[in-house]
Amino acid sequence: MTDTVTNAQLLKVARKAALAAGEKARALFNLPRQISSKGPRDVVTDADLAAQAIITDVILEAFPDHGFMPEEENADLQTDGPVLWIIDPIDGTTNYSRWVPIFCVSVAAVRNEPPLTTDKVLAAAVYDPMQDELFTASAGGPCLLEGSGLHGRQLQTSPVEEIKDSLIGLDLPLEARPRQEALELINQLGHQVNVFRCLGSATLAMAWVAAGRLDGYINFQLKPWDVAAAALLVTQAGGLVSDLSGGLLELDPAGFGCQTSNAYLAPHLTPRK
Repeated sequence: MTDTVTNAQLLKVARKAALAAGEKARALFNLPRQISSKGPRDVVTDADLAAQAIITDVILEAFPDHGFMPEEENADLQTDGPVLWIIDPIDGTTNYSRWVPIFCVSVAAVRNEPPLTTDKVLAAAVYDPMQDELFTASAGGPCLLEGSGLHGRQLQTSPVEEIKDSLIGLDLPLEARPRQEALELINQLGHQVNVFRCLGSATLAMAWVAAGRLDGYINFQLKPWDVAAAALLVTQAGGLVSDLSGGLLELDPAGFGCQTSNAYLAPHLTPRK
C-alpha cells in the first residue's frame, strides 16, 4: 500500500473504473465505429478513447494526485504520483474493430517506485463486458471472479502438470522479429502441448490462466498495459509471471516478452535460445 491509501481502496476504484468502461465498450460494440491506425497491425477505435476517458475520470475523482500510464496517449494526464495507474481501455482492439466479442478492460494500480516491476502491482481489475466477468485481485488478497451469476468465486490456476495435457495461449506479435520468435516457439512446442489458443487479447488470456481455463500464456511483444493487471491476477491465483528467461518482469513502456503459467509448466514454456 501507499502511505495514505490501502490496497482495498485502490481495488474499489479499479473495479468501478473497469466496470464503467466495459459498459461503454459493450454499448458501442454493435455500432459503426471510427478506426485509425497507430502503426503496422495496430489500430485504435473511438470506443478505446471513450472508455479510457471514463477510466481516468473515475480514478482522478478519487485520487487526483496519482499518475497514469495509459495505452492511448493523453497529454492532459499527469505521469507521476505515489501510485501509477496502468490502463488499457480495450485490450483486443483488433477483435473489437471486427466485431469479434473477445476483449476486455484492464486497470492496475502500481506502486510508483523504480524499477517498475510486476511485483509492485497493488490492485487490479479486468472486465470482460461481453461475458460480464470481472476478475479482481489486490496484493496479499484473493483473486476473485464475479459476474455471470457468480459472487466472488476464488480463482486458482490449473493443476495440469504435464505439457502434453496443456492448453497454452499464444498470440502473434505485431512486428516481424518477435513474430518470427513466436513462430519458432510454436515449432518448438507444437508437438508437445495438447493445443494452442490465440484469443487476440493478452490480458484476457492471462486472466484465463488465473481462472485455470488456460495452463499458460506466452507473448513475445507486450506493453505494460497488456500485463500489469493480469499479472497480479495470475500470481494471486497461484501462478507464475516472468520475462521470457524466467526472471522478474519489468513493465518497460518500450515493450517486452512475457510468459505466464500455473505452478508446474513454466520450465516447459521457456523459449530455447
